[in-house]
Amino acid sequence: MSRWTPITSKNIDVIGVALVEEGMRVDAVHRTIGIISGSAPASRLTALGAVLGVLAIELEQHVDIRRDGPEPG
Repeated sequence: MSRWTPITSKNIDVIGVALVEEGMRVDAVHRTIGIISGSAPASRLTALGAVLGVLAIELEQHVDIRRDGPEPG
């Protein structure tokens, strides 16, 4: 199962329900910025992208910004 971030237009709560119905496990709804984060099998990507109001779906990327050494003291 991959982590996906659908970018939505309006009615984000309605879109979230529709994404769940299409097989996405919604972890968070970020209303201010119009993003829903969660996970779904890659096989459901086309169905998720077809949900009315979804503008794009992006694969979530992990970024690690930790330093290798100790913090300067």
